[in-house]
Amino acid sequence: MKTRLNRHPVRKILAVSISAIGLMAAAPNLMAQTDGPSEEVLNLIRPDSEISFGVLDVSKSSYKFGDYTGMHKKGAHLNGDVRVNMRGEGNANYLEIDATNLGLDSRNFKIKGGEQGNYGLSLEYDEISKLWYDSYQTPYVNPGSTRLDLPAGWVASATTPGMTQLTGNMKSFNIETQRKSVALGLTKLLGGDWDVAVDFKHETKQGNRLLGAVFGNSGGNPRAAVLPEPVDYVTRQFNLSARYTTDKLQFQAGYSASLFDNKKPFLQFQNAYTTIGGWTAGTGFPAYGQIGLPPDNQAHQLSASLGYQLSKATRLAGTFSYSRLTQNDSFLPYTSNPVLVITNPMPRSSLEGKVNNTHLDMKLTSKLSSDWNLVAAYRYDDKANKTPQSLYDYIGGDSTNQNVVANSDRWRTNLPGSSTKQLIEVEAIYRLSAHTKLKFGGEYEWAKKTFEAVSNEKEHTLKAEVHHHFSDTTAGGLSYAWSDRQTSDYLFAAPFAASFAPAYVAAQSWDNNPFQKKFFMAPRTRDKIHAFVNFEPMEKVDVHLGFDFKDDNYTKSYYGLQDARGYGANVDVNIAATDALTAHVYAAADRYTNFERSNRLAAGCGGGKANPTAPGCVWTANLSDHNYLTGLGLRYRPGEKYEIGADYTYSKSIGKTDMWAAAGTTGLLPLPENTNTLNRIDLFGRYALQKNLSLNVKYIYERFQATDWALEGLTPASMANVIGTNQVAPNYSVHALGVSLSYQFK
Repeated sequence: MKTRLNRHPVRKILAVSISAIGLMAAAPNLMAQTDGPSEEVLNLIRPDSEISFGVLDVSKSSYKFGDYTGMHKKGAHLNGDVRVNMRGEGNANYLEIDATNLGLDSRNFKIKGGEQGNYGLSLEYDEISKLWYDSYQTPYVNPGSTRLDLPAGWVASATTPGMTQLTGNMKSFNIETQRKSVALGLTKLLGGDWDVAVDFKHETKQGNRLLGAVFGNSGGNPRAAVLPEPVDYVTRQFNLSARYTTDKLQFQAGYSASLFDNKKPFLQFQNAYTTIGGWTAGTGFPAYGQIGLPPDNQAHQLSASLGYQLSKATRLAGTFSYSRLTQNDSFLPYTSNPVLVITNPMPRSSLEGKVNNTHLDMKLTSKLSSDWNLVAAYRYDDKANKTPQSLYDYIGGDSTNQNVVANSDRWRTNLPGSSTKQLIEVEAIYRLSAHTKLKFGGEYEWAKKTFEAVSNEKEHTLKAEVHHHFSDTTAGGLSYAWSDRQTSDYLFAAPFAASFAPAYVAAQSWDNNPFQKKFFMAPRTRDKIHAFVNFEPMEKVDVHLGFDFKDDNYTKSYYGLQDARGYGANVDVNIAATDALTAHVYAAADRYTNFERSNRLAAGCGGGKANPTAPGCVWTANLSDHNYLTGLGLRYRPGEKYEIGADYTYSKSIGKTDMWAAAGTTGLLPLPENTNTLNRIDLFGRYALQKNLSLNVKYIYERFQATDWALEGLTPASMANVIGTNQVAPNYSVHALGVSLSYQFK
């Protein structure tokens, strides 16, 4: 919770401004010969304003380089920034304008104004592009639309190698989204220690992202393509809050709403494959399938927060919120394919989804003595899913007639899962000496769930921490936390049994391995260590060292995730060689590993069902991610005339998957490494042509290299049952040179 210990800070700002005006009246020597204030006084009461316009030339087009920046196209980009700060003379009126990247797709414009200590108005426009892929290709002739068609003369086949028109009809299509938003805000200071705030934001998001589209209905006959999903979203957000603030009590109440509207609720796509075994006749080419896209939905929330000083040594703070999430978008039909027979209609016209969330947290802090402090906290989170349950007789992948047998695997009931989580935390802080502080604490968290493999969870956590000042220039700390999570009996088939018809459940021998648990529901012990040291080895040199370690052990999971371990280390050095020359150096490295064990689902390993005792069926995998980052920077500013600087950044990440199999197991192949390497140089300079006019120059060199086994060497027909996209991992070297003029004024 955010609390305001300072009553009416805007009034204090106003008081400072009035004091400055009084200072001018009382000190004639600070006044110029004219009727206005002197330059020294203006520097005190008015912040700088600046207008900057220039051009940035990019040597090569690159989606990855331009992601989020708008600099993805080769050539010159006009750009500009504006920062204006205006203050009224003799009053508390103000106007602030802040505009950045006006010539790029990542532009932002904000204007604020009003009277300090009375009211404020704001208007903001923001725009940013997310550039996903520019190497994506598709055989569909109209990517970006809601109905995708294959080219004339298309030759369908049961697998991609037989599609003779596939390779020649692949067309490039950029996958990107652009977000634009407009926000309005109003704040008003009322009498009696009250103030109110209201804001509204209208956001649109348009473009495309990738989506896997499938025809087929079982583990053996699906056929797929990776398609551009059209994105056309509108989100409207509204917030209203009122605050009451005194020295002893701080209170805030509010209402917020979020309304999401998808202008394109479905995607239809033509089947590129011929009808195969397990499909109903007529579902292959040229039939169409249909996929539902994110539905319209709403969220409304009431909230309140409180901070109260019970005594000089004790404070109570808390927050409460109640929200309702609803989704009533009309259902699409079971299938859009007219050749398929639908006997049982939808049980309802929409999901009528409704989820109520209740959140409460309270924190009590108290200074028990000069050496002891106590912190106690409680948190309550309840998710009540009120969505009605219905029995749906669905059609698998637009490929079969509806199965009217009530005990078939196509009759499913939706499971509106709910949960209640609670946590109690206590922490004691003891000042052992003037230089040493100790912390001891513990947490107990418990949860209840419905329609999950476990119905109850509980977790205990013990924590200890020490901070010590070794000298005036050296301090460090070490903390350790141990936690143990236990659950009720893991009923692996419980969610499936709740969603299928009872007759179907009774006849099944489930494929799920009874010895394998989902890691986020499995019993687990965790060890966490954090250590740091801050010191000054010499004057004007600051050094920070940090280290983190975490080890998760899933002691009761015979199969599945066994161990997840990670560590990270970092060093930061800041150097002030002189008043004009500063430098910084940093480096960081981390490694995360996951060790997994599983069982093959194949003939000979239980007749197609997972059999944990079958010899030669066990395989293990070790997944690891290594990340390295280093960089340095220099700044040199000998005076007001000019400034120069440089930054260099290097980062590299390596993803590895090592796999081993038990004796007698065949067909298990290792996966190649995935790597990302970045080198970037930034050079910049600023030269004062005149007192308020500066010339700015910057140069950027960025080189990025990546390998991705999921993309490398995959042609449209490399996979028999999935149409490839010809995508490649990003690799580029880009130079960018920018020149601009900046004008500063009061």
